[in-house]
Amino acid sequence: MVEFEFLDEALDINKTKSYHISIQISLNGFSFSILDTSRNKYLAIKNYHKTSSEHDNTDINWIKEIFQEDGFLNREFKSSAAIYAHCGSTLIPDPLFKKENLKDYYNFNLNQEESENVLFNKIRRMDAWCVYAVPSGLIKLLEDKFPGINIFHHSIPFIHTILQDKNTNKDEYTVFINLHGSFFDIAVTKKGSLIHYNCFPYKHVNDLLYFILHVFEQMKLPPEVTKVFLSGKVTRQSSFYENLRRYVKKLEFTRRNPLFKYSYTFEKLPEQSFSNLLNLYHCVS
Repeated sequence: MVEFEFLDEALDINKTKSYHISIQISLNGFSFSILDTSRNKYLAIKNYHKTSSEHDNTDINWIKEIFQEDGFLNREFKSSAAIYAHCGSTLIPDPLFKKENLKDYYNFNLNQEESENVLFNKIRRMDAWCVYAVPSGLIKLLEDKFPGINIFHHSIPFIHTILQDKNTNKDEYTVFINLHGSFFDIAVTKKGSLIHYNCFPYKHVNDLLYFILHVFEQMKLPPEVTKVFLSGKVTRQSSFYENLRRYVKKLEFTRRNPLFKYSYTFEKLPEQSFSNLLNLYHCVS
């Protein structure tokens, strides 16, 4: 089940009380990273992949197995946070947000399952809240393993990071796209503000292109001059990248957050990968 792991030789399983752990969970994958908070340096990243034949998407037994087998996941950490990566969420403007209406907000656009709890996160850099659902069994598992853990929707570190991006021209529209295994996020910013955000499921490259170009058309963005930053599961060799380049001319990959240091072992990973996981700590601290 372990797809890869990159561990720095300075990583010490007996010093986890001085480390922060970030966890990312989706329907088909489980990842975690470990940050040495005293040096502000990432020392480890590990990824587990779940094949569709192992379990169906309605249970979390495969995640329980990972917790049982991985030594680091059975240690006590200084702090912890988790991302639930799933397309179902809705953004509520701060003036309209009331905690007692959480289920109404969620069910207006989506359907809450009986086995889910509706959670919410404040988006720090804008006056809005993210409302989403997480399997109740997963919440209990995380809270039992890491008391006091902070749980976030995956869009929170994505939006938080792009709103603090200093490499974009604030006077122009900028598009950010983050690819996951079966869905992707797209956001548009201007003058340091979030203008548009959405999440779309996809199966084929044509699905990706359709949704992205629809946003360009909807927002009246000229594809020849609008800068697009890519992150997640995409490289220059991806068919998605090759096809998108036919329509969008200013494509760039995101870089790792310079506010952190990274183990030399991370050089084996593309810089644009796992950006949400590696930026999650700023949503907690």
